[in-house]
Amino acid sequence: MTNGNKKKTIQLGMSNGKAQHRLRKMIMFKLIQKLRLDVCYQCGGKIAYIDDLSIEHKVPWLDSDNPKKFFFDLDNIAFSHLKCNVSAVRPEYNNLAYGHIKKHPSSGAYKRGCRCEGCTEILRLSNARDREK
Repeated sequence: MTNGNKKKTIQLGMSNGKAQHRLRKMIMFKLIQKLRLDVCYQCGGKIAYIDDLSIEHKVPWLDSDNPKKFFFDLDNIAFSHLKCNVSAVRPEYNNLAYGHIKKHPSSGAYKRGCRCEGCTEILRLSNARDREK
């Protein structure tokens, strides 16, 4: 590590590359909020926190006929909650305890951390039904 990089790491408390990545994400999130694009592509809920933000490819690029085209096509990009994006791509992250995959919106998705309006409402209705019993 050069003296310049060492100095940056000490002053920032992290590597310069990590700091640059964090700054870019902060700028992007602020612009997403200003343009009102902070709506999850998967569940339709508001993306309220920067740590929940993920960039999603609407059409999966990996193993497609033209991966490079689908990866860089800005019309193929949407924003999602990180948990919604991961569970859409990797179903094993969904609740398999009951032998099936729960999709959004659902009380199971809420219990796994999603706080979108749909999952919150499903949980509220489920709790109300349980209280009636």
